[in-house]
Amino acid sequence: MDNLAKAVLETVVYFDIFDFPLTVLELFKWLKVKNQPKNFEVSELQKVLQQLTAKIETKDGFYFLKGREEIILTRLSRYNISEQKFKRARKYIKLLRFIPFIKGVMICNRLGYNNVHQDSDIDLAVIVKKNRLWLARFLSVGLLNILKVRPKQIKRALAIDLNFFISEEKLNVESLIFDEDFVFPYWLSQFIGVYNQKTFNNFGQENQWLSNYLPNYQLYSLNKRRQVKNNWLVALVRFKLKLFFNWDFWEKWAQKFQQKIMPPELKAMINQDSRVIINKYILKFHQSDNWKKLKVELNKRFASF
Repeated sequence: MDNLAKAVLETVVYFDIFDFPLTVLELFKWLKVKNQPKNFEVSELQKVLQQLTAKIETKDGFYFLKGREEIILTRLSRYNISEQKFKRARKYIKLLRFIPFIKGVMICNRLGYNNVHQDSDIDLAVIVKKNRLWLARFLSVGLLNILKVRPKQIKRALAIDLNFFISEEKLNVESLIFDEDFVFPYWLSQFIGVYNQKTFNNFGQENQWLSNYLPNYQLYSLNKRRQVKNNWLVALVRFKLKLFFNWDFWEKWAQKFQQKIMPPELKAMINQDSRVIINKYILKFHQSDNWKKLKVELNKRFASF
């Protein structure tokens, strides 16, 4: 099996773990291959797929591992669930935009490609004004706490989770790749900019290194009707809030306060791997190690081919 055929199979295997059959355009977009032939096009990909019919089947425009036809219906049903969760996400993103230090909000994880379960929570990533990481986190998490929609406050299916904050000062997050990480490029490629498309475009520009892993990846442009934008009221509130306080003082206070109340088990994980990252440019809190389990499963499946 040549390098290209192996990459096609590995891509289908990866998404099979999430019960997600791919269209040929999605397979092309997420094809994780190094040294891809120049001028490689979808038509060339289809030729490769014809060589893999013993392992990959197709039906109704979807490609999936042989014997896994049932995941087509799974994908279609999850799309409807994702639509409802996207509407819920927009509702709370509209509130978060009033916080003056938030420059952009992105949907991430499985909702980013319309593949959530009924009981999945909603994961958001936030781009923040320079030198306001801790304050933006304090205010946004505090707001969702008041509304009682944070994890552990409400059933998981309705929860809004904020666990990734990025400073506009450095939007490049390539440093978060640990070792030969098969998962991280996919995770990042599934970010969807909902609030402030301009900021999201800047984020995409700063992370063009993704093309080293996903050479056909294109930044997702959300339909305008699904975007969240500013209006005169948001602009007025953000402007007024910036005037009334010594925000440098409160940024330092917010950092000290949040670090003080941080659980010991979380502190022990800081900057040990990609789960919990704290530095000048990033606050990332993923306490569970689902990625490690996923990598083990991927290696097991790849070895079988």
